[in-house]
Amino acid sequence: MFESLHGFCDGIDPPSQAEYEAHVARVQSRLRRLGLAAVVVEPGASMTYLSGVRWRLSERPFLLVVLAAGDPVWVCPSFERATARERIGAQAEIASWYEHQDPYEQAARVIGAGSGRVAMDPTARLFVFAGLASALGADRIAAIDVVGDCRANKSDAELARLRRANCATKAAIRAAAAMARPAMNQQEFAAKIAAAQGAAGLSDVWVLCLFGPNAAFPHGTGQERQLRSGDFILVDTGGSLHGYRSDITRTWPFGRVSSEARDVWEIVRRAQQAAMAKIAPGVPCSEPEAAARTVVEQAGYGPGYRYFTHRLGHGIGLQVHERPYLVRGNPRILQPGMTMSNEPGIYIPGQLGVRIEDIVAVTADGNEVFGPGVDSIDRPLGTGHS
Repeated sequence: MFESLHGFCDGIDPPSQAEYEAHVARVQSRLRRLGLAAVVVEPGASMTYLSGVRWRLSERPFLLVVLAAGDPVWVCPSFERATARERIGAQAEIASWYEHQDPYEQAARVIGAGSGRVAMDPTARLFVFAGLASALGADRIAAIDVVGDCRANKSDAELARLRRANCATKAAIRAAAAMARPAMNQQEFAAKIAAAQGAAGLSDVWVLCLFGPNAAFPHGTGQERQLRSGDFILVDTGGSLHGYRSDITRTWPFGRVSSEARDVWEIVRRAQQAAMAKIAPGVPCSEPEAAARTVVEQAGYGPGYRYFTHRLGHGIGLQVHERPYLVRGNPRILQPGMTMSNEPGIYIPGQLGVRIEDIVAVTADGNEVFGPGVDSIDRPLGTGHS
């Protein structure tokens, strides 16, 4: 099944050791600009960005300390040292601690007494932050998103993975859409979408599939529904390519939908286009959101969040949702290399929901949409094999 999608993601390489080293160097440069001695990172997307290492969270701290100068140091439970060595390589420095010892004191020794202020990655758990604050002194540590700020601006290699992942998801939706049948339930159709993305080469696939009035719940409902003529099908889905994520939403009619439904779909499309015209370097994150919301409100689906119930978009990379966020009041300035969703929607309880979502990269002179967009309700899935 979906043989035409096989090999879609071939030719895109995973991150290399040199790429991880470049990420570390970028973070170190930012630490020096901010006058910080180090940043401490727990397992998660920031650790993966810096090293490729994925580690299960537990009550025992496993930390990566990136110093402003010098090689990073790992702080690891002693009994896990051999496992850690397998994952982080033979050359990495490991500072281990035994079960009766304080892991935070070990981290403090790595950082050094009196070396300056330390950033804690804001995604760290509170008890880890508290432990480090106790060991270092509360005045020396603060939650500062040093790594997240670096992650927000993607390299060419990262952009290539994101581009292919999102093109693969669009191709998978188009391939699976032909399998929609009357009386099919949402889970059955979601399984087709997931299988198509797997065939294209994506992993860790997730699918939200909603029919008819169920799509008025932007992130789903426990109510089941079988597909019937006159419904909109809303599919919000994505997967991972070497850790980099896709996130695409398409809404399309199954059979003939009402004239009101067609009008709503067109309003959402125009809102997305209005936002797209504002996504460019030097523009505050709030402006694309305002442009989309103005279209929706002027069409009679306002005010505010009444029908367009969520922000316009979110950053995407190693996480489906990360910085920057396209939302009212966000003054952050868009820069080349930033990637984000553009996903306006209109949701009318008991009737319908429409959302159209594409992933966009900010370029030096504007933006790039990853994969084909949509231009009319008669071609609601886009075209091509981009």
